Amino acid sequence: MTIFIIALLLVVGTIFFFIKAGKIEDKDGNNIPDVIDEKVEKVKEVVEETKSRVKRVKEEVADVVEAVKEAVEQSKDVVEAAKGKNRRGRKSTKK
Repeated sequence: MTIFIIALLLVVGTIFFFIKAGKIEDKDGNNIPDVIDEKVEKVKEVVEETKSRVKRVKEEVADVVEAVKEAVEQSKDVVEAAKGKNRRGRKSTKK
């Protein structure tokens, strides 16, 4: 555990040294290399795109579930017709 902390401090110190020496760019001066800032922004964009796609997929799945429920109801009518029962007709969608 102690070796890990020492190694981590060494890495952070080295990065900080290279930022101050100008070897690693840090245009905004927040002591985080610009390369990391760019990667974080790209990840945020991917996450946002993924969220919007998941939302659209959920909406489509809900539509499919509704259609399947309607198909099940229609299949019950087919079974009743095969048994010789009279057709009830469509249900009114108006309330």
